[in-house]
Amino acid sequence: MNGEIFLSSALLPFLLLLLYKMEGRGADSIAGAIMGIALLINGYGMYLFLGNGAEKVYHYTYTSGGNLGEVFGFNVDVASVLMGFTSLLIAFLVVLYAADYIGPKNRAHPVESGKGKFYALFGLLTGSSMLFIYSTNLVQFIVGLELMAIALLYMVDFYGNAGRKALKGFLVLNLAIFLMVIATAILGNGQVLAKMGSLPQSTKDTAFTLLIFSALAMSSQLFFYSWLPDSTAGPVPASAYIHSASIIPLGSYMLFRVIQYMNPGKNEFWLLGLLTVALIILMMIYYPIQRDGKKLVAYSTMAQVGTAYLTLTYALLGHQAGLQIALYQVVNHAFVKTLAFMSVGTFAYSLGTTNFDEIRGIRHSVPWGAIAWFMSFFGLAGVLPLGLFFSKIFVIMVTHHATGVASWLFPAIVLIDGAVFLIVTIVWFREIFFGEPYPATEVHTPKLTEVIIVTLILIGTIAPWITLNIVTNVGFMG
Repeated sequence: MNGEIFLSSALLPFLLLLLYKMEGRGADSIAGAIMGIALLINGYGMYLFLGNGAEKVYHYTYTSGGNLGEVFGFNVDVASVLMGFTSLLIAFLVVLYAADYIGPKNRAHPVESGKGKFYALFGLLTGSSMLFIYSTNLVQFIVGLELMAIALLYMVDFYGNAGRKALKGFLVLNLAIFLMVIATAILGNGQVLAKMGSLPQSTKDTAFTLLIFSALAMSSQLFFYSWLPDSTAGPVPASAYIHSASIIPLGSYMLFRVIQYMNPGKNEFWLLGLLTVALIILMMIYYPIQRDGKKLVAYSTMAQVGTAYLTLTYALLGHQAGLQIALYQVVNHAFVKTLAFMSVGTFAYSLGTTNFDEIRGIRHSVPWGAIAWFMSFFGLAGVLPLGLFFSKIFVIMVTHHATGVASWLFPAIVLIDGAVFLIVTIVWFREIFFGEPYPATEVHTPKLTEVIIVTLILIGTIAPWITLNIVTNVGFMG
């Protein structure tokens, strides 16, 4: 297996930084081409990897740093290959979607310039996300997250009216980085994933506790949840990627990696479990009071990623099914969440608003946006045919590994959360789907947007059947 295949696909998105001053269709074409090439290279690498046996692990060391050991390397295994391809696929679709969304015809946010700036920031976000996904050590996690935080800072304030909101997210992510730095200092050269399993248990407990809170801050979980809804002030394409395949799910992915290699034991089972349960309960309170489509999707993001954290608690008990289903949940959520943001984005682009109180009759005014909204929002509640139905079923099934209150509390929270979100979705569906179109404006939805929506629906329906066999190859490494 040639590690340079995956390395090149991870570095290519950084070329979008060269588009900072470009405008118009030229920027669209170059950005789409670069992301498309990166996806094709990564897809080829995935094909070779799966063909050689998905149970294999390839470790490539590129740079070492004295007492810290390895500081830049690539882990090519079933988890990184699946997550990396998912992230690049969504990034490619988001770039295509942004070609029309970032422009003068957007009724909510018409812009005459800045397209190259958006692509440059998006390239920084995508490239740093890929370096994070293939990381072999905490130092690389730290650098990747700092680059993602910088991209977030400028993307959230892309329209120039959300400086404080952007700064809030940037500071929370840097808190996560600070906690990672302390954990790295404690671990020394044990910050390399492959060395974590041999650490003394007391060192594992201290470092892992710090990394739990770092991951929760990164994923906007309990104590840190307010920054994510505020971040939706940025362009919808940016939010779609941040929520689905970049910063937010990568918090749970980082903890997944640490558990996979460190195998820290069950001492932090209740800490991680109860913090996540409290977050999901809080989200259930927030769902009914949301009027803005972007913020409702943001609150669902936190609960969906929380479901992955709940599943990881079973991995702390030593059961690899907890690792497998957590990854399965993250991948399935990625496609459904991208579709949800793109559906809300069609309202912003075509109708000039994402406030559900101001929208009626979408089945007539934005039919493909309505279909995407219907399928994605019901999908977030765990309704077929999209993949979260399957991952939530498996989340509930894995509870047989637990004993006591956790065996019923954790699955009950997942079920109740899905039921509450479904009720909220049905209420809004009745309000906005039927009736005469309002606002009554001449509506235009780009054909490319409709093609992307159809593509995501197909991917979101087929992906769970394909990825299920892939994630069964995930296991402990430490």
